[in-house]
Amino acid sequence: MKKRATIIFILIFILILSGCSSKTVSTKETNNDNMAKSNVVSNTYQKQPEIVQNICYFTGNEYNNDHYIFAVMINNELGAIPQSSLNEAEMLYEALIEGGATRIMAIYHHTYPKKIGPIRSARPYFMQIAKSLNAYYVHCGGSPQSYRLIRNKYIKDIDAIYIGNNIFFRTTDRKAPHNLYSSQEKLISYAKKKGFDKNQAKDLYKFTDSFSNVSNGDNSEIIIRFSGWYNIKYKYDSSNLKYLRYIKQKPHIDKETNEQIYAKNIVILKAHYNTIRNDDKGRQEVDFSNGSGYLIQEGKTVNINYTFDLNNSFKLTDSNGKEINLLKGNTWFELVPQYGDIQIK
Repeated sequence: MKKRATIIFILIFILILSGCSSKTVSTKETNNDNMAKSNVVSNTYQKQPEIVQNICYFTGNEYNNDHYIFAVMINNELGAIPQSSLNEAEMLYEALIEGGATRIMAIYHHTYPKKIGPIRSARPYFMQIAKSLNAYYVHCGGSPQSYRLIRNKYIKDIDAIYIGNNIFFRTTDRKAPHNLYSSQEKLISYAKKKGFDKNQAKDLYKFTDSFSNVSNGDNSEIIIRFSGWYNIKYKYDSSNLKYLRYIKQKPHIDKETNEQIYAKNIVILKAHYNTIRNDDKGRQEVDFSNGSGYLIQEGKTVNINYTFDLNNSFKLTDSNGKEINLLKGNTWFELVPQYGDIQIK
């Protein structure tokens, strides 16, 4: 009996030790779990890195894609309308060429249009503006005056005449010269292949969320006549705080989206045009070194003065000499000849 009692006692003791060992392991696991949870909580409250906002110097808006700056010559003759991706351009410059039509130079930096054009030939005054914006100049051919500048390395350019179908392409829905296009992807590919530096935009203008300039009056419609047969109109869309664009009284439509072309800011600059002496096509030279004009924003008109140079592009001030503010969004610059007509209603 004593022997049996001794065995039972030993068994009970072993069971007790086993239970203690199990509890010890469980406690250790619990401690590890608590430590892991503590680390998670600790990591949650670690200082987060600051988010750097990238602001586009052409629109004042935030951007994600930092690309090269391209200034693309856009055909604006009647056979080329509607064009592709004008609403994706950040700034646009319209000026008169020979024959009474205008041409448009569209600036693309942070947008990524798949089809840009139709693309047309170079003119020196557009090249001046592109250079002042630190942009690569995209065109197809050019005037003799333009090619003199290109040969003298005035600006780094991308010319469809010499590059071919890898970067530029023609469509079959229109006849040449109204059917030549490219894309942001193709232009970037070419720039990388040629080792172009990624050009930096200049901090030229201040941008605000709403109108902040000194108004000289209200407006709802702006009509600009460049020549005897070519005119444009902007009508203010107060519900969307932007101006809808018309050509010869018809809505100016983007071919890719079927949306009407619009502007958040319209900068009207009075420039001085002359026909180049002995030029067989009647090509123009344009003096926009300084002058006056108007800034059109949110149904308000601001009388402005401007100066231009290659370092600062167009410097815009109000009648008191104060620098004007642009609204966040795109801007159309209209370089109107001295004999043109500007109606602000």
